[in-house]
Amino acid sequence: MKLYLCEKPSQGREIASHIGARTRGDGCITGNGVSVTWGIGHLVEQAKPEHYNPALKFWDIAHLPVLPDEWHMEVKHQTRDQYKIVSKLLKQATEVVIATDADREGEVIARELMQLNGYRGKVSRLWLSAFDDASVKKALANILPGEKTLTMYFSGMGRSRADWLAGMNLTMALTKAFGAGGKDGTLHCGRVQTPVLALVVRRERAIAAFVPKSHFGVNATFLMNGASVPMAWVARAVLLDDEGHLVDRGSAEAVVKQVAGQAGKVSLVETTQEREVAPLLFSLGSLQREASARFGMKAQAVLDAAQALYEKHKATSYPRTDCEYLPRSMLAESKETLQAIAGAKPELATLTTVAESALNGADERSRGRAFNDKQITAHHAIIPTRNPNIDVSAMTPTERTVFDMVCRRYLAQFLGDYQYSKTVIEVICEAEKFRVSGKTPLVPGWRQTLPEATKAPTDKDDDQEEAVT
Repeated sequence: MKLYLCEKPSQGREIASHIGARTRGDGCITGNGVSVTWGIGHLVEQAKPEHYNPALKFWDIAHLPVLPDEWHMEVKHQTRDQYKIVSKLLKQATEVVIATDADREGEVIARELMQLNGYRGKVSRLWLSAFDDASVKKALANILPGEKTLTMYFSGMGRSRADWLAGMNLTMALTKAFGAGGKDGTLHCGRVQTPVLALVVRRERAIAAFVPKSHFGVNATFLMNGASVPMAWVARAVLLDDEGHLVDRGSAEAVVKQVAGQAGKVSLVETTQEREVAPLLFSLGSLQREASARFGMKAQAVLDAAQALYEKHKATSYPRTDCEYLPRSMLAESKETLQAIAGAKPELATLTTVAESALNGADERSRGRAFNDKQITAHHAIIPTRNPNIDVSAMTPTERTVFDMVCRRYLAQFLGDYQYSKTVIEVICEAEKFRVSGKTPLVPGWRQTLPEATKAPTDKDDDQEEAVT
């Protein structure tokens, strides 16, 4: 019997519908000579320290460190019933298809169950990056041999054991040495959480200790061909501090007195043609940063929305990725993806038409730098799926916003570079230099995908200066 081992019930139901399994059982779906079952995340976990040394039922530094010679797993009490179902099916299986999330943790979830139950049969891997029908069918037609992803399991187990060794031993030691003792008033220590917490604390302390420092600039307006042109003084390097700021107000005021009412002479007018390439596709990290910067969204809210778009709505690909690229082979699927975007978001239909035209053109630059086989990691970037039945109305406001961001970023890959002319004008007045620069759009390119509120680029520095005019 071939057994598909999934991570969640929702995954199991989706896969079962594509392989002819129709009969619902207790914790599984069967039919067509196959069975589909699932965990609920992890069904098993690392054994506690007292499993290796019963004396540690009551924490005592004298019994530390705990360094297992042989690692043991224990069944989670809250999911014991589902574990029994999975265990029974594993004992009947002649082949297991790992169908958990296509990542390191998914690999661990499946293989720790197989190991604990002594499974020694054939192992295959279903590598799914999206749950729309086209993606599931493609993945089922290209099932990988189990050894292809075995190293991910070793990596995941190494991470799990390192977490255990650091977390269990150091938490017990710190609690007994500095805490209230026992498991009440525990001083937690984690291999990852504690260094991250230290970074946050240090940053918070730096913010609290920050002392604002005023710095100044001089703005002037020159009349050129009947037009008033505002310009900024370019202070000499000798007047600036280590951060490039003018902190001496007297110097700024002296320049104001020196140039007030005086005529200047244009010393430079320089116009260059510039290009701005489209940003890469979204990884989870870049999606969270962009959503935070533009909409003030919390990282967890973005992850939850992206996960729902992937699992529930089948609208986007696997979200937990650190990659911002796609394999070149996925260019062949781009037309269907663009059509799915147009169907789900009619307001973007005009742009999808332009993108399709670019896709059919000969200019490789119009297809974006995101299609790069050499940059692909375990997963590709987050993109819209080819699902023609995406229902945006069924999404929450946050999900709709995240979906819109993913669609626009995908479209950007096909609309070409943003082209503009950049003009720099410099004026010398009483031996002091003033400068202004501006951009004139020539070809909108990928910037057509930006919402109006964020379309116009800014030339202003992040640091705000107090201007003396």
